[in-house]
Amino acid sequence: MPHMSVSRGLVAGLSASLLLFAGGATATAAPIDVPWSPDAAVDTEVEFVSDGITFYGSLRPAIGESRGAALLLPGSGPIDRNGNAAAGNITPNTISYIADALAQRGITTLRFDKIGTGRTGTEGLDPANLPGFTEQVDAAEAAAALLSDKTGATGDNFAVLGHSEGGLTALALADRGVDVGNLGLLAPLSIRYFDLLHAQLNRNLDLAVSTGQATPADADQVRARLDETITALRAGEPLPYPDDEFLAPVGFDDASAEFLTEADALDPAVLAGALPSSTDVLLTCSDKDLNVSCGQTDVLAEALAGTDVDYARFANSSHMLSELGPLPATGFDIYAPLPQSSEFRGALDAWADSAFA
Repeated sequence: MPHMSVSRGLVAGLSASLLLFAGGATATAAPIDVPWSPDAAVDTEVEFVSDGITFYGSLRPAIGESRGAALLLPGSGPIDRNGNAAAGNITPNTISYIADALAQRGITTLRFDKIGTGRTGTEGLDPANLPGFTEQVDAAEAAAALLSDKTGATGDNFAVLGHSEGGLTALALADRGVDVGNLGLLAPLSIRYFDLLHAQLNRNLDLAVSTGQATPADADQVRARLDETITALRAGEPLPYPDDEFLAPVGFDDASAEFLTEADALDPAVLAGALPSSTDVLLTCSDKDLNVSCGQTDVLAEALAGTDVDYARFANSSHMLSELGPLPATGFDIYAPLPQSSEFRGALDAWADSAFA
């Protein structure tokens, strides 16, 4: 039974603005093959096994003389090797654009389909008991080993670049002792997972109240259930509201609770502060990012002070690292066939040239 009576628009609005962290989405627009899409023809198909699961990915060779290698990790939800959520017709090509850019700087890259996407899929897995965040880091570690084996790159010639949630995966990978000389934290998860979801939901509840989609009392009820849910999960207790019409769509359900709890146990700032001082880091944020604020990445930047960090702040890049130009960020730009952010591309090129010098 619903906890309160509000418009379906509010439910959709809360879910849409958080979908990059909570999972898939639905849209009616078909994917568009735009002229600037990366050319997948130069990729080599590879596979590796982690925790008994076979993962499939693409090895993109360097153009010209090879200067190193980089593992590319996408954001949360059902995101494939290219950085797309095909089930929701979300095709920004975030990861394949990065592979394309790095190839032109002489860097070989590996990107792979996460569980539930592309060739990796979910065959043989229990949909009600999918692997957690720990297993996600396991897969990244196996992918890093494969890439290093195929290229011979290690240490200063090896990088891991993680977008959004992939930034936390990259930090967790480095924390395991994987020899990562260079780290790209691209619009990364910069505070604990539940704290981020708490901030996002409260922001959207404020908006719902201001636009008349919910009363202050209704919004306060959601906030109270959210606080109770986070407290319970951090204490190792069961979800108090597993079927909540507002909380379940953004990941607070039985299917995602274990994953989120494992990820929330890791503080990105603590992991960043433990990186070797020799680590060459690219950290990015954008004023038009609706998911991760520059205020949040500022916290991570402070923790990275002991490393060689290049902190790039953008004015017109979306969370998906797409070019918005003068357009406002709306949350629906993820469905548009936008090119890669020119600000991001400039920062990435400069960092790669320096890190792999």
